[in-house]
Amino acid sequence: MTEELLAHQRISPATATTWARWGATVAVLTAALLAMLGSFASAHVRSTEGTSQIRQDGSTVRYELSVEYDLLAAAAGLGSPDAAEGLQRLLERQHDRLASYLTERVTVSVDGVQCEAELVGTGVEDRQGLRYAHSSLVYSCPGSPSGAFTVRYGVFSETDAVVDDQINVADYQLGGSTGTFVFDTAHHEFEAGKTGFFSAVARFAVMGGEHILAGIDHILFLVTLLLGARDWRSVVRLASAFTVAHSVTLGLGALGWVAVPSAIVEPLIALSIVYVAVENIIGGESRHRTFVVFGFGLLHGLGFASALSFTDGLSGRLLGALLSFNVGIELGQLLIVVVLFPVLLFIRRYQWSAYWHTAAAAVAGAFGLVWFFQRFLA
Repeated sequence: MTEELLAHQRISPATATTWARWGATVAVLTAALLAMLGSFASAHVRSTEGTSQIRQDGSTVRYELSVEYDLLAAAAGLGSPDAAEGLQRLLERQHDRLASYLTERVTVSVDGVQCEAELVGTGVEDRQGLRYAHSSLVYSCPGSPSGAFTVRYGVFSETDAVVDDQINVADYQLGGSTGTFVFDTAHHEFEAGKTGFFSAVARFAVMGGEHILAGIDHILFLVTLLLGARDWRSVVRLASAFTVAHSVTLGLGALGWVAVPSAIVEPLIALSIVYVAVENIIGGESRHRTFVVFGFGLLHGLGFASALSFTDGLSGRLLGALLSFNVGIELGQLLIVVVLFPVLLFIRRYQWSAYWHTAAAAVAGAFGLVWFFQRFLA
């Protein structure tokens, strides 16, 4: 692509040399800056996701909570297991401390009266290469079983200072109502029956949009694709391949039907940026790029799935949540494309565009390479 643009613009050797130097300088400086920012982000930004399954049986409510083990141990002050004991044994030894932490932060009320809580069981499970603590809480509730149930969730609050951002997808059956609610840093409470279908759909769509717009690696991958795209037809073809692929693995991963450890997925996502960036530098869009993008889309879909998981089986409600989450991702992706690609087309009108194209691809590749080593060595 670089040679084609040079021939088309017919720039002078002196001008080419000047812009080449500027482009190389900017590429190196920007890559260094991004590397430092990447190191800073990986050291200080921490997000997590968990699940809650809430079921009522008469005056009893059973709450199955699943969150990251290490974060729960730090927040509840459980300490580290002794040399001779495992993680499960530590949970059992620290049962009272864990019960105090959870029953204070996860409460169920009916008609304004708080239910009596008890931690009846704990366990350890592996999910996508991470250790999760599973806690079974039982609530004895006064009043009518068909009353108004309110659930408050305060695990990993700001005062715990163990995580920067979190979501916990709660599937509930309370007071004759069923639904799904997403706890996060801004939403800590819901009343059963008051979380309508459309509000849940909107919430999952917002989550999807936030996930891709906050995921710098996903954005950078799209940017590298747009750098090498020839025209709008090419953009539509590549975006469609990426969308279909990540939609498949998003659904399979969120449902738990496909589980690949994040220690494998995240470094490969970083390498996908490097691959497309290098391809942009040496030749632009190849004949096989659509298939390559489809393969990388499968990886990115597994990355998207890390932000979403469900405790119940396949149902219309679950499919609606998955669809709306994916719609949010697509809207975020569309926003990036319609804002950035016209700018790239405009830049290509100028003589220096070939060098800035190479510099931008080099920066993206450098950033992806830094991420790869960070994630591989983590």
